[in-house]
Amino acid sequence: DMAKKKRDISKKIHLRKIHPAKEGAIEMSMSTIVVLVLAMSMLILGLVLVRSIFRTATNSVNELDNKVRTEITNLFVDESNKVVVKLGSDYTARITAGTTNFGIGIGAKTLSGSPATKELKYKLTVDDTARENCYKILGRNGVKVLFKQNLDTYSEFDRFEGDAAFAIIQVDVPEGTALCSQKIFVDVKDGDQTVGRTVFIVDIVRKGFFG
Repeated sequence: DMAKKKRDISKKIHLRKIHPAKEGAIEMSMSTIVVLVLAMSMLILGLVLVRSIFRTATNSVNELDNKVRTEITNLFVDESNKVVVKLGSDYTARITAGTTNFGIGIGAKTLSGSPATKELKYKLTVDDTARENCYKILGRNGVKVLFKQNLDTYSEFDRFEGDAAFAIIQVDVPEGTALCSQKIFVDVKDGDQTVGRTVFIVDIVRKGFFG
């Protein structure tokens, strides 16, 4: 009997030593899972933030609503120019191959401050002087087909408001188009008067994580 009691007591002591270790291991596992979940959540939020930052400068313009027109109008003050383009500080629209109807907003103001009319027009011209650009890779026609607007000819703006006019330049980049960059000149005239010039760059990029 004494031997049996000793075995029972020893067994109870042994179980008491084991159970806390198991509970501690479970608690540690739960803490690790919580930490991992929080870390993954922060990583995802960080990637979403970075993605939004990358997209901010090259966001496609779909319509000339009040917000877009206000943003373009503010550029006149910031840049002291009569012709502006709604892109980032590097004037670059980064477009992935396979994108259709990518919109680039442009604006112009009359020289005298008089109300803008249909006499205020813009022209898109390809820069063919750079050594390495889409013009060299795709050819002149290859670049021209990227734009829904006619190049090398004056076109009417889409909307007029006070002394300002606004338009959306639409770009289609077919799937499989070679990766390249192309500078485009935007010239504006008001009747026979030259209003000014600005430039922007179409950068055809490979579709990636942020694309």
